[in-house]
Amino acid sequence: MMTSPPPPPPLSRCNALELSTVTKRGKKHGLVAYGMDRLPDEILIVILSCLNLKEAVRTSIISRRWRYLWRFTSCSLELLNQWNGNPGTWVEPTVFLSWVDQVVKLHQGPSVDKFIVHCHGITDESPNRICDWIRFAMEKEVKVFELGISCHDFPDLNKFLSISREVKPSMDRIGLTSLTSLRLVHVNIKDEMIEYLLSSCRHLEHLCIKFDNYMKKLNVLSPSLKSLSIVYCRKLKSLTISAANLLSFVYGEASITPVLKLQLQNVPLLSELQLRGPHCGSFLFQHSEHSKYSQQLQRLVLNVPMLDVVSAPRYDHSLFGLPQLRCLKQLDLILHARAGESFLFFVLLTTACPFLSSLGVMMFYDWLASKEAIATGLRRYNRAKADLTAHGHPCLKVIKLINFAGYRSDFRFALALLQIAKSLEKIIIKPGPGFLGAERIATVRERAKQLEANLPQGAELLIVSDLQIGSGLRGL
Repeated sequence: MMTSPPPPPPLSRCNALELSTVTKRGKKHGLVAYGMDRLPDEILIVILSCLNLKEAVRTSIISRRWRYLWRFTSCSLELLNQWNGNPGTWVEPTVFLSWVDQVVKLHQGPSVDKFIVHCHGITDESPNRICDWIRFAMEKEVKVFELGISCHDFPDLNKFLSISREVKPSMDRIGLTSLTSLRLVHVNIKDEMIEYLLSSCRHLEHLCIKFDNYMKKLNVLSPSLKSLSIVYCRKLKSLTISAANLLSFVYGEASITPVLKLQLQNVPLLSELQLRGPHCGSFLFQHSEHSKYSQQLQRLVLNVPMLDVVSAPRYDHSLFGLPQLRCLKQLDLILHARAGESFLFFVLLTTACPFLSSLGVMMFYDWLASKEAIATGLRRYNRAKADLTAHGHPCLKVIKLINFAGYRSDFRFALALLQIAKSLEKIIIKPGPGFLGAERIATVRERAKQLEANLPQGAELLIVSDLQIGSGLRGL
């Protein structure tokens, strides 16, 4: 007796993608098999809204009926033109931005959750372009809005309000009222515009501004903000933050000396802090200025410039004066130094973190230290041996050392960490940097054997080829 064929499996995201890649004969068969040819357009649009823009547009080749359905989706519009070494993934910026303008013009759906545009390369400066995109974001009630394009300015407050009234003339609340996340990279925006967005976007939780040339004095006052990133805003002279729900703050600057007056006034929930530049020195050596929030931190990332690493040995003679990080569980250090210089201060820093469980250290060597500096570092280490034993760390379980080159400085640093880490479970080493010669590679292997001989009982040493820390600031 013949049995009927089993019904097709439920339609999933992968099944929907298959519809855009089958052959001409297979298209009709696939549509019939899933019964999709009988579904109303409204259901098909819901299905397409589960895909990203590129995937949704691909379905337009299925049939004439499907040709324009993608225009009515509420899927995320993620338009990326980023160079990754493959010429096929990048097009000339003006061509790409014209295509973005066309997508914005053609889309007819009622809403879009995400609107993200990133374009590498110098682009033409068109004042109307970003205004059109902002108008689109208002009309579609975008929640996540990201722009990463050079040579463009965010409109000033008057222009922004004018666009808002055009979009919602009869509404009391105007602007990007649905916004939960805003990220601007290489897009210049003025202080008053940011402050207006913070006050009017009541659901804004994430704000990131990188490479801005307009901001000078910024007051961040927001009851909803949970994460804030301000990186390489070269004209910014003053930053005051009062955000009762802020959990994470990232700040980076390129100058050698602090030029910013930074005040964190009301951040009772702040648990993650990432700093790059001279403010690392302020946090490490002038800890009283940061005591209001430092003791509540659970994760700390410091990208320390060479000037502060060189200054650190003046403070490594005792535990007095160290920042007290009583709740810290994860510490990531990116150190720029001269090979052979003492890292003893950063060993002592871990003892100021009684609940620290994970320590990551990435080292960058600019050149060799002088013989005098190397000899002084060795004497400091020998004098501190007794103190290190007395201040053993009970909670440190994982140590990651990146760009370990086997110099005296990083070897003594690793040895000192093994001396205090009584509960260590593993130490992970990534040799580097990548240009190490055969002689230096042999030294690294020999140093690793010596470290393995000094491991606490039950701990293991792993050598890996790929390991990263401090993702928020590493590449800046």
